[in-house]
Amino acid sequence: MSAVIDSHWSKALTLDRRRAPEFYSAGSKVTAGAHAEAIRFVLDELGLSAVSCINGVPTIAFLSDPLVSVERIDELHRILWNQGLMSMLLVIRGDELTAYSLLQRPLHSEENRGKDPRLVKTLSLLSDALELRELLDAADSGRFWYENDGYFNPDNRVDSVLLANLLMAFRSLKDDLGTDAAQALLMQTMFVAYLEDRQIIGEAVFRAASQDRFASLLELLGSGDPELFDVLFTWLHGAFNGNLFKAPCAFETGGAPPPKLKLEHLAVLARFRHGHENMATHQLRFWGYDFRYMSIGLISAVYDRFLKEEADKKSSDGAFYTPMFLADIVVNQLWDELTDEQKTYGVYCDPACGSGIFLVRLFQRLVAHHCNAKKKQHATWTDLKAIANRLRGGDINSSAVRVAAFSLYIALLEQSSPSDLPKLIKAGKLLPPLYGNTLLPGSDFFSIKDARQFDVIIGNPPWNGRTGQLTTAQDWTTSKGYLAPAKDIAWGFVWKALEGIKPTGLVAFLLPAMGILHNTESQAARRMLLQRSRVRRIINMSDLCFQLFDGAQRPTAFVLYGPQKQDQAPYRFEYWVPKADLNLRLKRLVTLSRADRLTFRSDLVAEDPTVFKRRLWTRAPEERLLQYLRTIPPMSSFVLEFKAFKRSKVEFSRDEHWVIGQGFKPAKESRLGDPEYQTTTAEIVTQLPYLDARQFRAVALSHVETSPLRTSVVHRAGFDAGFFGPHILIPQGVERAVGRVRAAFSKQDVVFQHSLQSITVPPSQERKAKVLTAVLNSSLAAWFYFHDTANLGADRAKVHQGELLKLPFDDPENMPDPVKALNAEQGLVALIDRELANSKKLLSSQDDVLGDIDRLVFEYYGLDDSDVAIVEDTVQQVIPAMQPRRNAGLQSIWTQASSSQRADYSAMLCNALSPHFRVPVKASLAARNSDVAVLRLTIGDEAAPYNEHSSGEFNDFLGSIAAKLPIDLPGNVQLIPDLRVVVGRYMYLVKPTALRHWLRSTALADAEQIAAEFIAAAARHSQEGVDHAGG
Repeated sequence: MSAVIDSHWSKALTLDRRRAPEFYSAGSKVTAGAHAEAIRFVLDELGLSAVSCINGVPTIAFLSDPLVSVERIDELHRILWNQGLMSMLLVIRGDELTAYSLLQRPLHSEENRGKDPRLVKTLSLLSDALELRELLDAADSGRFWYENDGYFNPDNRVDSVLLANLLMAFRSLKDDLGTDAAQALLMQTMFVAYLEDRQIIGEAVFRAASQDRFASLLELLGSGDPELFDVLFTWLHGAFNGNLFKAPCAFETGGAPPPKLKLEHLAVLARFRHGHENMATHQLRFWGYDFRYMSIGLISAVYDRFLKEEADKKSSDGAFYTPMFLADIVVNQLWDELTDEQKTYGVYCDPACGSGIFLVRLFQRLVAHHCNAKKKQHATWTDLKAIANRLRGGDINSSAVRVAAFSLYIALLEQSSPSDLPKLIKAGKLLPPLYGNTLLPGSDFFSIKDARQFDVIIGNPPWNGRTGQLTTAQDWTTSKGYLAPAKDIAWGFVWKALEGIKPTGLVAFLLPAMGILHNTESQAARRMLLQRSRVRRIINMSDLCFQLFDGAQRPTAFVLYGPQKQDQAPYRFEYWVPKADLNLRLKRLVTLSRADRLTFRSDLVAEDPTVFKRRLWTRAPEERLLQYLRTIPPMSSFVLEFKAFKRSKVEFSRDEHWVIGQGFKPAKESRLGDPEYQTTTAEIVTQLPYLDARQFRAVALSHVETSPLRTSVVHRAGFDAGFFGPHILIPQGVERAVGRVRAAFSKQDVVFQHSLQSITVPPSQERKAKVLTAVLNSSLAAWFYFHDTANLGADRAKVHQGELLKLPFDDPENMPDPVKALNAEQGLVALIDRELANSKKLLSSQDDVLGDIDRLVFEYYGLDDSDVAIVEDTVQQVIPAMQPRRNAGLQSIWTQASSSQRADYSAMLCNALSPHFRVPVKASLAARNSDVAVLRLTIGDEAAPYNEHSSGEFNDFLGSIAAKLPIDLPGNVQLIPDLRVVVGRYMYLVKPTALRHWLRSTALADAEQIAAEFIAAAARHSQEGVDHAGG
């Protein structure tokens, strides 16, 4: 048993403000949760001193041992790396703390010549006091992981190493054995390796199978004798039953016999088994992976990813692998809503179970609940089988169901009492038959008879159609009168699950955020869902898209819902919108901050088609600005879409109509001989200069001098009137890093492809067109489209044609402040004219143009300083950071706010609060460290500028105010960035130092929440003054 962390180190690391469930020390009670068993294991069995968690995920392990040996550190590192959960090991020896990365592969002391690659840094109790105090705060904020990024590459984690070897082993076997047989053989080998590493079977089994020649699976595989493998399987099938060991390469023995193993197959399995080699590069390593410490959740997640990557089905069937930490979010959110009866007796189903990751994590939680209720350390084998029997799954992919059975078998053994297993194995037929019984291969959810038989339906169903299943989904959905916009099979799963749960049941699904939440064409289906079910919670993970799934193209959302209540009135539900941050770089946790948690009313959402997308980033001030802009007519009030205009049968008039349409779509030369491929002729493309989209220049288009195209054969002719000037040309795509729509005014006749769209301009209204061109290029338009369109900032970086016309725009005399608008109009027209003149020059710069446009457009729309701050913060800080990829680097919105940015926040906050009081509100920095700061607000007799002169050290200050409070302050402020504390006459705002929390727009939103609390604090202060005067 390791020593507890002594008081000197506890104070140095500020552990005194850390409590469960974010910090557990040796001997403390571990509360129930997704990782409770893992935490107990490292504290009780490994003898660690403490574990620090972020958002419930064990992240940092502590070992306090002044005499710890190098061999002990190597052993702990190897075990924790194989566990695949935590990210860092802190070893305390005397006056020194050493930080080791648990993402770096294990080493043996003999390998370690030179600098230890696992060693992140060493800190001294005496000389590194500041860095020690900030260490856990830096981990909470993600700053530590970013600053030491080279030590925390997810590609070095055990799951990535195991996956790489699994893929290579499979590819080495599949050509000879076939896909199904190779997958089955690898699962069987992994299961035997698990049994051996966990010491469920030992040397005697392998000696009996090999006539006393070999003592381990690796030796048996190295023999090159396939018959010994057959003998081993005969014993395994008798002892374990189940479906795993019917024969090598097969879960079932009916039909054609499985392929026979050869010496080269065993050689591949041997390389995979020992794990001491990177099978792709043949590079050797001293330590391999060890199934003894690897959780089944991790193994299941690896196999889930293996199935998706090897089959290369990401785009063909919309099925993405589910990372374990994301599966845990789903299970945790569901678990907290279940009744005790559902946890004890409920039946759970994953209708597209894949590798069974959700079923495995549910099984573990159900077993923990059972043991807790019975006050037992282990469940009996009978109880474990009964719990497993309550889990149902199916998948149209039979290989996936084999993995689910494999995963649940390991989960059963993992949860069993070690002392019971030898007797059970001796009795034989240990494992229950799952494959084909409770887990159904080739199962089409929509072909199953409707019956309210499940307490829970959970999973990550496919988002696009699979061959065959798409048809049955459409047929079922149509027959039941449900809506499925765009024939998205995900909607079919939403409705079918609703029909399959009991009246008190729940559905917990990961679904496509675009199709379910954002697409305005899905509003009728969303309204139906809100009315025919009772939604409990939605977590929109759009901003996390590229960090949740490797190679993902579309964002996901978690939706938790159940059947509607009888005579259901409008109800409230939670809507959470987590943001990408530095912690996601570890790919082990998602930060669910309190500031990103909203509450909606079902009836209001049902009538607001953009609310889910909008509220990803908007708060009350942004919503008010949007409402103001909506008082101005949209572009659609005078610009018509070409398709709608064509259907109206109205003859197009160049002098009258504003119409928007796309350019031509070129024909694919390779398909010109295909009778099914449609083409047409467009002579105009051979007559006018061709504008390549790469030559597009925003604001004012340069003169196009390229030659016309040589062929008139096109796939689609496009909007030919849009080729003639004057017109406004607009590319569909938006550059993510900039976020602005690009538009160019041009009087030249040109042809272009469908990636560009054109608005025809009546010649008499060129002045209006020039103003509109400027507005489209403005940051105000970028801000509006970011919040009020379906795609930009949540899915693909584009603004669809119909949504482009939502932008508010009117003539200056009709704007809210006509005098300002007329003045701005003159400036905007002059600017466009100047740019048209400059566009004829070879080397002309547009550097200052957008700034000038923004200033004039703000004036045109009558925006005040607060409005401008809202727009500028979004365009300059939020939009460039939207949906970042892991390799995108440090986004400015994640960096520490500077002193001047904190001052700007404070000035905006005080100005927004001042109307609520008769005396000025003052702000000063009370304390801060690199990750957290405390702002002090007071009501003063006279105004005073913001200052940081008297700010103290954060942890010391927090301790001083915590002593005056009746409740404990949280240790991880990152999760509660809107924490406000009132002490006497002061209100303290405890905020992360990241710029996101110090934007001027954030100050406006904070002010609204603070006002009521500050008035209460002022009232108490006033009463204290009366009492004192009277005394």
